[in-house]
Amino acid sequence: MKYYLLVLFFQIMFNIFKVLEIKFTYENRLSNLLLNSVWINLVSLASVYYSLDRLFVGDFWVLPFYIGGSVIGKWIAMTQFENQRFKIFKSIFYTNEKSRKTRRTIKP
Repeated sequence: MKYYLLVLFFQIMFNIFKVLEIKFTYENRLSNLLLNSVWINLVSLASVYYSLDRLFVGDFWVLPFYIGGSVIGKWIAMTQFENQRFKIFKSIFYTNEKSRKTRRTIKP
């Protein structure tokens, strides 16, 4: 059971870091991206090590934990971390009615 929980934990963390990698790339935050890359490599090595360790013994019950951790990790990353892109577009297009009208008019 310890191996299953380790694989689940490492897969969740791996997928959270992968989503953060995309976010940091989009926001052009290089130092956060490089540090995140180190964590991605460490967590992926641990996840692969523990899952393959069980698979080589013939224990295929580790696969649902591997796949489940991937799905849960992406869900956590997409729903629990703030969406900067949405905030930017919301502030540009949905400020107040007066400023929206002035943006649409073209002055000669």
